[in-house]
Amino acid sequence: MARILIALLLVALAFPVMSSLEKGKPDYSETPKVIPFSYPQLILSFPSLRGVVADFLFMNLCYLTGNDVFNNWKGREFSKEEWRTILDNVRVMLRLDPYYFDVYYFTGAYASWRLKKYPDLLEEINSILLSGMEKVKDWRLPFFVGFNYFYFLKDKEKGAYYLKMASEMEGAPLYLKLLVPRLYAESGKYDVAIVATAQELKVAKSSSLREGLKRRLKALVALRDLNRALERYKLLYGRCSGSLEELVKGGFIKELPEEPYGGKFYITKDCKVWTTSNLRAVKSTLSSQ
Repeated sequence: MARILIALLLVALAFPVMSSLEKGKPDYSETPKVIPFSYPQLILSFPSLRGVVADFLFMNLCYLTGNDVFNNWKGREFSKEEWRTILDNVRVMLRLDPYYFDVYYFTGAYASWRLKKYPDLLEEINSILLSGMEKVKDWRLPFFVGFNYFYFLKDKEKGAYYLKMASEMEGAPLYLKLLVPRLYAESGKYDVAIVATAQELKVAKSSSLREGLKRRLKALVALRDLNRALERYKLLYGRCSGSLEELVKGGFIKELPEEPYGGKFYITKDCKVWTTSNLRAVKSTLSSQ
């Protein structure tokens, strides 16, 4: 008798939650609503079904954010506040199941692109992914964080930091080991870029990766030396040099180094030395890779 009463009590407590979930179910005849979910209420209603509830909420989220469902629902645009609610719901799912990789993947691979014009929500996404890294050991989580920083938030130094973290994890693609020093270089951290490249070169086993790292290291050293020479010129004359050749004539550098990628070193508008290759092989050097 007691067990029956407990079961009836659980059904009664679950009714409001099930009703809320039903309201959140997409209706293809009209614009669906974004319904906020309560973690305490879900736990109270389904104490032993955390994983099942997380699955249900994630399926609901996939339907909600999907486009062109049965050709009845195209180009659904959510407001910023609706996206904020969606991210709150993501946190609820991950409290229910903190190892739920698909939820992290949705957040990093899909939501980031939809929220690229909202820096504060991108930071919220990064916060979710960083919390997930404590549970899920997958290179894609720090990769998404790093990508958000350097591509959307324009913070190349932070982007390089998290991409380096991703590059050191099992399963990470080799191109990350070349991308990381490039981002450090673009943020002006040439010494850090050189050290990172030299460290990777010491442990690299792939011959193609080793060649790529050697070329990258040569280019980074050249950029560092040219920028140092330019800084000495500015300190002496109080202005930016008009050309790199002027640095050679003035004795600030012995000669212009070769650009390993087939590009050309030049002085930018903000008085920095960079290269037309952007540290990528130009067409004339592709055959030599």
